[in-house]
Amino acid sequence: MKKVKSGAAKRREAAAAREVITKYPKLTQFLKPAVQADGESVAITETNNDVTANAENDSVSCFGLSAEGDSNMAICECIPTATTLPLLFLSDDPSDWPENVSDAQRCDIVERGVKQIEIDFPHNQERRRFSVTYYKRQMKNGETIVRSWLVYSMKSNKVFCFCCKLFGISDSPFRQGMNTWEGLSKKLNDHETGSTHLRCFEQWMTLRKGIMNQTTIDEHQYKLLQKERKFWRAVLERLLDITLFLSARNLGFRGSQEVIGSKNNGNFLGLFELMAKYDSVLDELLRRIQKKETNEHYLSNDTQNELIELLAKEIEAENLSKVKKAKYFSIILDCTPDVSHKEQMSIILRSVVCIPGTGINISENFFGYLKVDDTTGKGLLDAFLDQTKKWELNILDCRGQSYDNGANMKGKAKGVQARLLQMNPKALYVPRANHSLNLVIVDGAKSSNSAITFFGVLSRLYTLFSSSPARWHILKSCIPISVKPQSDTRWESRINCVKPLRYHLKEILEALEKLEVYALEKRDGATATEVCSLMEYMMTWPFILSIVIWYDVLYQINKSSKLLQSSTTSLDVLDSEIKATYTFLQQYRETGFSDAHMKASEIAEVLDIPDKKR
Repeated sequence: MKKVKSGAAKRREAAAAREVITKYPKLTQFLKPAVQADGESVAITETNNDVTANAENDSVSCFGLSAEGDSNMAICECIPTATTLPLLFLSDDPSDWPENVSDAQRCDIVERGVKQIEIDFPHNQERRRFSVTYYKRQMKNGETIVRSWLVYSMKSNKVFCFCCKLFGISDSPFRQGMNTWEGLSKKLNDHETGSTHLRCFEQWMTLRKGIMNQTTIDEHQYKLLQKERKFWRAVLERLLDITLFLSARNLGFRGSQEVIGSKNNGNFLGLFELMAKYDSVLDELLRRIQKKETNEHYLSNDTQNELIELLAKEIEAENLSKVKKAKYFSIILDCTPDVSHKEQMSIILRSVVCIPGTGINISENFFGYLKVDDTTGKGLLDAFLDQTKKWELNILDCRGQSYDNGANMKGKAKGVQARLLQMNPKALYVPRANHSLNLVIVDGAKSSNSAITFFGVLSRLYTLFSSSPARWHILKSCIPISVKPQSDTRWESRINCVKPLRYHLKEILEALEKLEVYALEKRDGATATEVCSLMEYMMTWPFILSIVIWYDVLYQINKSSKLLQSSTTSLDVLDSEIKATYTFLQQYRETGFSDAHMKASEIAEVLDIPDKKR
C-alpha cells in the first residue's frame, strides 16, 4: 500500500527547502544596477559600509568600470568597488590579517611581498626577544639560507609564517603567531620541514610567479584591482596637496555648508571642485559621488582633520630627525594665553644642519604648543621635559636656552633657566637682546610725562583721521605718506608714527585745518573742538622738540633692533652695533640736545612760530 504524506509533512519539507534556498547568495549581490545621475548637489557624509565578502566564494559587489573605462560593462567575480576598498587592502602586519583572506587580498599581499623589519626588538618577561639572526637558517654544510617566509609583527610582538598565514587552514603556531622565544630555532626548523608549510610555500611561489608573469586565471580582475588601487592613491595625493596649500597659507578649510556644488562649502571642497575641472582623477571621483557609486570619498570633516593631523606629525617627525641628526640643540620657550584663556607654551628648537654642497645652516623649527596649568618655573620646565621624553631627546645635549624677561623664565633662583642649568650646566642662558632693548625703551618712555603726552597726541591724531574714509581722503590730499598706528609690543617701530610729523608737520597741520572746516560744515562740534586743541598743542615748542628727539632716538634703536632680529647677522656685528647704540645715547645726552634744538628751530621757522613761543 502506497503511503501518502500528510499535509503537515509536506509543509515541513517545503519550509526546509525554502530555508536552504535562502542560504544561497542572491543574484543582486553580484550585479549592480545602473544609477541615474540626478544632477542635484550631493551632501558630503562618510559612512561605514557593511559590504562584506561571501564566506564561501569570497565574492563582493562589483563596480561598473572595465579595464578600458567602459562604464556600461558590469564585472563580477572578486572585483572590488570603491566602497569595499577599506576592507580590501590589508596592512603589511600579519596580525591585522583576518582568518579568511579573500583572493583579492591574497594577490595584493603577495605582490607587495614580505617585509622583514630590523628594529630593537622588545624583551619579554624572561628577558628574551626576537633577533634578526632567525631570518636566516644555517645548514650543516655551512650554507646560509634566508627564511623569506618569516615575518615579525611589531603590533603583536609575534612572528608569523607568511605563506601559512595566507594559504594554510591549520592552527599552526606560526599561523596564529609565535612569541615564545625560548627554543625558537628548533621550532623554526620543525615548521619549515613540515608538509603543511611546504604545501603553502609552493602555493605562494606559484601565485607570485603568476603575478610576475601576468598569467593568473583572474588576471583581468587583478588588473582592475591594481587600477582601482592606483586611483585612490592618486586621490589621496591630491587631497594632501590641497591640505598643504591651505595650511601653509593659514586659510580656513570648511564653510557653512559641507555640500558639493554649494557656494558656501569652504576652501577645501572649493579647491576640490576647481581641480576636478582640469584633473581626470578628481573628475572621476566627483562623477562617482554625484552618481552615488561610492560612499568613501575622503572629503568629510573628520577626514580633513585627520589629514591635517597626519601632515603635522610627518612635519614634526622630519624636523625632529634633523635635530637628532645634529645631536646638539638650543631651545626657545614662550608662554601666552589663547582665546580660551588657557596658557600655551610655544616650543622652538634650533640646531646646526650641515648640508653637502651648501655648507652650514642654522635651522630653527617650531614644534607646536604645550598646554600648561602650572606657570611657575618648575611647572614650565616639567612640561617641557615631559615633551622631550616623548620625542626621545636627551636634555644633556642642550647647549643653549633663550626666553623672555619674565621672572618665571629668567629667574636666577627658581626660573626655568636656573633649573635647567642645574640639570645641564652647558645649556647657557642667553636673554633675548631685542626684547630687553624694547623694555628699555618702554621704561624710558613711561618715566617721562612729556613722552606719555607726546605719544598720546600721536594716537589721537591717527584715530581722528582713520575714523572715516572722508577724513582719510582729506589727509591723503595734503601729505604723500599717511600717519601710522602705534605698536604696543615693538616700541622701536613707533618711528613710523613719528616720521610723518618729522618731515611733513606743516602738511599735517594743513590737513587738520581742512578737517576743521569739514567738521563745521557737518555740524560736528566735538570733532572741530578736538581738531582745534590738537593744532594748538602741535604748534607748541615742546611738541616740536619732542618730534626731533624721539625721531633721532628711535631711528638708531630701530636700526639695532632690526639687526638683532636678523638670522644672518654674526655676533661680532651685533656686538659692535650695540656698542654704537650705547655710544650714540651717551653722546646724545651730552651734545645731542643742542643739535635737536637747531633742527626744531628750523621746523618752527617753516611754521612761522615766533621766537618768544620757543
